[in-house]
Amino acid sequence: MEKEDFLIQIRDKIRKDCVKLWLPPYYLETDGVSEPDVNNLSKSLSEALQFPLDICTDIVKELQLNSLENLKRKTQFQESGVATLKIKIVEQGKAPTILVKEVMLTCRSCDLKEIICQEIPISPEKLKLISCGKVLINTDSLITQGVKNGQQILAIVLAESLEQIQQNENKIKALETVKTDSKLLAMDDNYMRLEDQYGKAIKIPQTERITLIVALTLHEKGRAALKRENYSTALVFFLEADHEFSNCSSELLQSVDNYALLNLDIAWCYLCLQSFTHLPEAQKRLQRCEEKFLQTYGPNLERLMFIKGNTGNEACLFTRLHLLQAIVLYHQNHRVESLNLLRRVEEELRTLHVDEHSLISLVEQGYSVAEARVGLRATNGDVNAAANYIHETRQTRLESQKDNLAQELLEKEKKKLGKCADGKQYVDPNFVKILVNMGYNKEAARRALKMCNNIIVDSIQYIQENPFPGPSQSKSTEFLALVDDLVPQLVEAGFDLRMARLALLKNGGDIILSTEELLANDGIVPGDLSEFDIHQESIEKIKQEQIEKNKKKQEAFDRIKDDISIVDDDYLDITLVQEEMFLKQYLSLLEKK
Repeated sequence: MEKEDFLIQIRDKIRKDCVKLWLPPYYLETDGVSEPDVNNLSKSLSEALQFPLDICTDIVKELQLNSLENLKRKTQFQESGVATLKIKIVEQGKAPTILVKEVMLTCRSCDLKEIICQEIPISPEKLKLISCGKVLINTDSLITQGVKNGQQILAIVLAESLEQIQQNENKIKALETVKTDSKLLAMDDNYMRLEDQYGKAIKIPQTERITLIVALTLHEKGRAALKRENYSTALVFFLEADHEFSNCSSELLQSVDNYALLNLDIAWCYLCLQSFTHLPEAQKRLQRCEEKFLQTYGPNLERLMFIKGNTGNEACLFTRLHLLQAIVLYHQNHRVESLNLLRRVEEELRTLHVDEHSLISLVEQGYSVAEARVGLRATNGDVNAAANYIHETRQTRLESQKDNLAQELLEKEKKKLGKCADGKQYVDPNFVKILVNMGYNKEAARRALKMCNNIIVDSIQYIQENPFPGPSQSKSTEFLALVDDLVPQLVEAGFDLRMARLALLKNGGDIILSTEELLANDGIVPGDLSEFDIHQESIEKIKQEQIEKNKKKQEAFDRIKDDISIVDDDYLDITLVQEEMFLKQYLSLLEKK
């Protein structure tokens, strides 16, 4: 870090003075490097910056060598199309290494992996290549993915076993394509539902719901890896989530702060991996994050204070944001601005410190560590107030979940009853109950409300003028037309077409009774079905298909559920230990005499 500190300042000074080390007088086409001129430049830099002369000389020569190599590579690329790539290999628990490789940009990412693995003893399956904030796709060429001559590629070595990697690949692939797991589960609230931070259900169109669930699932996977300090794996998941968020509408991204949090997490991974070549990208992500935070919470968190009554936990997010912004400024050699922001972070950390004894006290009362830390920050460290805060938060979420459940049951009931003739509204279950209590047949009430667009008076008149067919008339043309109208709704719910029709015939066209019977019997209508020309083999096949559908849903859920946090406000549970470590590290560089 100390050498990097000298390098940042010398490079910036050379740039501002418009010194070109690859041109005369520092380099001559005929004689090569001019040692006297390079030494004179080093001496003037040493005097101007008050750095040791030997350090200045070494760094100037290193910068000149890099400039000449870059020029040579640029010429080579223009003449032959052979590009030179710097590959930074990052592996958990090891110091990063740099490889320089010459390749054609028309080669595929998997080909580049093979080239890298000739130098390091690992399998290509354990490598993830990242360029410009995107995970490179194995089968696509480098040039189509925006890779350019002279660029640095981040090669992340995943820490898991090959079997775990294959499992993760399968999970990511399933999530990316949105063809299996996500579609199955996103349409079934029994497995996955979207809620806001207060536990209230979020209603958005189905296509956006699927895309958002995929993005959030990948983000959660990344957070779990981040907590384990597996930064390379976390970054891969975060960048995959970023790709999925890009498929969400801009209006949706504006209404939630998840995308801002993802940008913050990606920038944090770059810092933990010491990948400073990604600073320009990190700066853009931090800017987007700050804009969203200010919009959501207010410039001084006043909007958050009005809504929640406290700001302690979201303030942690701002502290991490300010720290990252200060580090970006440092690496851009904006030292005064960086130091001022770091001192602000120092004060913020002091304010957000959580007393260890208070934390233990709450944990002993039965609360989780995450709940305890969030509660203490929300109440300025008051243990009793924190306990009350946690209890009230739990109650609020419980009430919201009860309201959600009631609303979901109502929505399911409406969908069972079908849409009205106007095609805009569903038949109201409460109106069906009113007509049933008046003595009318349930299906007759449903049909009347459907035809009369939920107007009760008109529905009563409709029933009187169009009597519902009884058992003796069960095969009438009108009744069969009614059954034909209801069958698609049961098929859409996942039932076999023949069984859906049989259930409706058996239950006099009552779709609610039909649904309940099918659910209770694995999609099979119980009883003697021989008169309907359905053989036992067909029944077993239908039952097996229904069991397979349920099994696929459960398997999809089992694949996705790993690492998904069930703790509310888990994203706010930040210990700030690493923040303190980075703060001390950069303050020591900026405050040294």
